[in-house]
Amino acid sequence: MARLIEVQDPRMCLSPLTVRSGDVLLFRAAGGRVRSGGDVVELLGPFLQAVVGDDGNILTPMGPPNTVLFHARQPGRALIDVITGDLFHTPQTTALGITVEA
Repeated sequence: MARLIEVQDPRMCLSPLTVRSGDVLLFRAAGGRVRSGGDVVELLGPFLQAVVGDDGNILTPMGPPNTVLFHARQPGRALIDVITGDLFHTPQTTALGITVEA
């Protein structure tokens, strides 16, 4: 069974992070990219988190994206960047190694 793995703070995450094929990594971040291993890890997003209101309408806050997902597609190694902070003034990029096991 694939897992949804939330990484609370990418700056404090051990690198390389070992996950299984099919897992999805969730970061509270404004952006990201796959620097190497694009066949191993796929960037999904970034997204702006929203909720369904009581009346069925989708409620979306104003602001930049706040969630980034990476999908572990197949065994191998990848290097990703996770971009946090204020995108317009003080963005912080954290590089993480990802090892995907079968």
